Amino acid sequence: MKINTIHPMIGLVRYGSWKSEWAKKDEIDEFSYISNKCNPEDVLLSCKLFFPDFIVDGGGVFLESKYDGGVVESWLEQFDGDLQATERMINHTHIYDVFEGCSEDVDDRVFEQLAEVIALSWRLVLREKFADKDFSVVVSNSDQEYGPVVTFFQVI
Repeated sequence: MKINTIHPMIGLVRYGSWKSEWAKKDEIDEFSYISNKCNPEDVLLSCKLFFPDFIVDGGGVFLESKYDGGVVESWLEQFDGDLQATERMINHTHIYDVFEGCSEDVDDRVFEQLAEVIALSWRLVLREKFADKDFSVVVSNSDQEYGPVVTFFQVI
């Protein structure tokens, strides 16, 4: 019995184009693509997205890459001391912004799937690093947002 950790990937134009060039397509898979096309440094650097560093401040847990003490204080003040709302605001990550330098046309489904995988990895790492806390990791993709968004906050 096969158990998928993530859903089968769809909308992979670059991978599909690359795979179509091979004579024995049934012998080619995602790992073949990684071996042939990806640089180990790029893969390692992308781990920072999936396994981020955190700052703990005033009982709040924040993505280190988004943390600024003054900004946290400002949001806490605006949200009348609501730590959960402040975490939600500071930790939200627009997936389109992560790849703002990508000049290729990428299927929106790729960004949506990526958001789900990021959320899964954040759930795992938050559980590992903060076993005494309970977090909600949320993926949204509405007309009010700029593409898929992932955020997390403590459930208090």
